[in-house]
Amino acid sequence: MELLKIKNLSSGYGKKQVLYDVSFEVNKGEIVLLTGGNGSGKSTILKCIYGLLPLWKGETYFEDEKISGVKTFELIKKGIVYIQQKNNYFENLTVQENLEVSGSVYSKTDLKKKINTVFENINKLAELKKRTPFSLSGGERQLLAFGMAIIHEPKLILFDEPFAGLDSQYTKLIMDEILKLKEKNISLLVVEHKKLLSDFADRKFVLKLGRINY
Repeated sequence: MELLKIKNLSSGYGKKQVLYDVSFEVNKGEIVLLTGGNGSGKSTILKCIYGLLPLWKGETYFEDEKISGVKTFELIKKGIVYIQQKNNYFENLTVQENLEVSGSVYSKTDLKKKINTVFENINKLAELKKRTPFSLSGGERQLLAFGMAIIHEPKLILFDEPFAGLDSQYTKLIMDEILKLKEKNISLLVVEHKKLLSDFADRKFVLKLGRINY
């Protein structure tokens, strides 16, 4: 079942065009990889889907509904979350407080349940709940960003370089969490240059100079 559809997407920054007529789909329960060299447009695609960059041309659809131009908080309600490579948590808040802010759209009762579910699923994160990101390792921060995303019980996660800068321990932890989501039929569109998920991906698209290289 088709979940996300990207149709003839073109975009860029300022006057510089980065993407040229990019089209592909993500089906329900799939892991889809976007790979390619630096500057090929991989992260730009995620930003366009999430409404952080305007589309110069083309359209995006989620569950057969056009989402081009839809605001970020509405995309979250529809079941789409985005884990950026950087700046994906609040430095001055504890892990617990970060989760509370991320889930602030929910009632107090629902939020408490959702946070407990996150801690049950990611035991390591529960151990860190009173610490701030400033005192966490890179891997622990990535776990926090992951927790802030799954608190919304998404249908689709846009994940930008999940293993960047992580040691082997946290690479395995993040990998295990990603595979748990796949088992739950949650879709992931992942930008990854290390290709560690290659063996688990349902499909892979290689970008070269802003175009998909079939």
